[in-house]
Amino acid sequence: MYPFSLSELMIYITPILMVYLIQKYFKAYLKFFKEWPLTMAIILIPLWVTSIYLLGWLIFDYNLVPFILFFSCFILGLQLYDYVRRIDHFTFKNYYLMASKLLFQHLSAFFLGLVILRFFTYFVG
Repeated sequence: MYPFSLSELMIYITPILMVYLIQKYFKAYLKFFKEWPLTMAIILIPLWVTSIYLLGWLIFDYNLVPFILFFSCFILGLQLYDYVRRIDHFTFKNYYLMASKLLFQHLSAFFLGLVILRFFTYFVG
């Protein structure tokens, strides 16, 4: 475990800053492509993966991204299996918003768990 540094503070501030800036200045650009609209979840997924990578090194001195990607693919595979069983014709256009929402929720829960673990190990342990 590494000691707390000011550069680590960027891991915690960047998501809040991105959400604020996108909502304030770039919200119109999220709907630029009418057929393929972007959501805040799609925008934040790369930031979540990067933050999980950095927190994994800070807490465990280990890269957690392969495990997260494997588990995410497994969850998305289960959701896709359930989705395909309920429809007649599959198109990615109808599926990608559901998949991005599930992936965002999964990564957000893992990121939040790592942040809580980092604060717990720093202040308590």
